[in-house]
Amino acid sequence: MTVTIFALKELMLATGLDAELVSRIDPARPLIQQGVDSVDYPGFILAFEEACGVKVSDADSLRLKTLDDFLNFAAART
Repeated sequence: MTVTIFALKELMLATGLDAELVSRIDPARPLIQQGVDSVDYPGFILAFEEACGVKVSDADSLRLKTLDDFLNFAAART
């Protein structure tokens, strides 16, 4: 999978996040400030790992706050 902001938003939709919420997400702002809660976040991490073929450690998951962070994380590991 080519990791883009669009692809990350598609993953969010696939994990059950509300389409309206996902459409409003600003890639540079922390997800938690935009309505992605502690229930949604782990599902997104798992989908991200599977789609990108990367492992996100617990420490990394605490640092990944924005979609831009996820994009940079994937780019650094592929």
